Amino acid sequence: MSEARVMRGWFGIALYEPKIEANLGGVVRSAHVFGAAFVALIGQRYKHLSSDTTMAHRSLPILYFRDWRLFTETMAHYPIVTVECGTGIALQEFQHPQQAIYVLGGEDRTLPVRGDCAVHLDTKYCLNLASCASIVMYAHSTQIRQAGQAQAKEKR
Repeated sequence: MSEARVMRGWFGIALYEPKIEANLGGVVRSAHVFGAAFVALIGQRYKHLSSDTTMAHRSLPILYFRDWRLFTETMAHYPIVTVECGTGIALQEFQHPQQAIYVLGGEDRTLPVRGDCAVHLDTKYCLNLASCASIVMYAHSTQIRQAGQAQAKEKR
């Protein structure tokens, strides 16, 4: 059975007021690679950057939201998972929902907002935004794919 038929659900990545523009291209590229449904920018617009080497912005929706209120009103029916340093459930212990929007904040501050739940990466120091987003996307994709494969085996 192909991986595409086993994997269920979707996820999106949202960046809340990111500071370093070069990280945006890296996040968009990783979102494309890991199969994100979209990338959302809250409080900042996206412009193509050289760090988006796959030109992912051509095939991946990049949504813009003026502020947190507009974002949460628009995405009210979906689980919002905030990703912070040392706050919430450790990523390796987190049960990823089949549908989720992961929100990461700017590199120079903590998120001033909360979602439906929070996760953190168990690291000594904060990671680069693009690196952190990539790890979260990999964890989500891997866990959902493994769950789908397990369900497929049960049906045999």
